[in-house]
Amino acid sequence: MKTLILPARIDAASAAKAFQRPRMKNLFGYLTRPVKRAPDGLPASIELVWMPTYAFRIALSRAGRHSDIWVSVDGSYGGFALFERLGALREEKPDGEVFPPVLDPQAAEKYAREGLVKYILRKRGPKPNIDSVEEMRLYHTPVWVYYFHRLGKKIDLAVHDAYTGDPMGGNMRIAVLNAFIRRQSP
Repeated sequence: MKTLILPARIDAASAAKAFQRPRMKNLFGYLTRPVKRAPDGLPASIELVWMPTYAFRIALSRAGRHSDIWVSVDGSYGGFALFERLGALREEKPDGEVFPPVLDPQAAEKYAREGLVKYILRKRGPKPNIDSVEEMRLYHTPVWVYYFHRLGKKIDLAVHDAYTGDPMGGNMRIAVLNAFIRRQSP
C-alpha cells in the first residue's frame, strides 16, 4: 500500500558509521558495541522504521492580509516543528516497519495550534491571528534504529533521522520503544 513519506536520504552504511562514531557520550567507543556485526565490521543491528507525522497548513491573518504556514506534529508524542519539506514528500511504499499514529488528528491539531501560538509569541513585532486549519496530511518519517550493548549485556537503542542524518532526541527514542511495545502486545 502506498503512503505519503519523507524519503530516506541516508543509507544503512552511512547510518552505521554515524552510530559508531567515537565521541565522549560513548567514551570513544569503549562503552558500546553493536548487538550484531556485518562481515565488513560495521554494525548489522540497525533497521529503518517509519514513524507517523502530521502536517498542517494553518491560515494566518493580520491587518486584512492573509497567509498560511505549514507545521508538523509528531504522531507519536506530539512534538511541534515548522514544516519546510512539503516538496520532498512522495507517495510510495516504505521499505521497513511502518507504525500507525498514536495521536488522533484532533489531538495533533491541538498540539499544532499550541506550538504555533508559542512560536508566534516568541517573535518580535506585530503578531498574526491564527485562523483555521486549511489542510492536514499524514506522512511517515524515516528513522534509523541502532541496537547496541551498553555496559555488558544490557541492550539499548539509539535513533537517527534518516532524512537528515542527525541524531534524534529522547522523545523520539521513547516513541520508537513504545511503538515496538504496542506492536508486540495483543
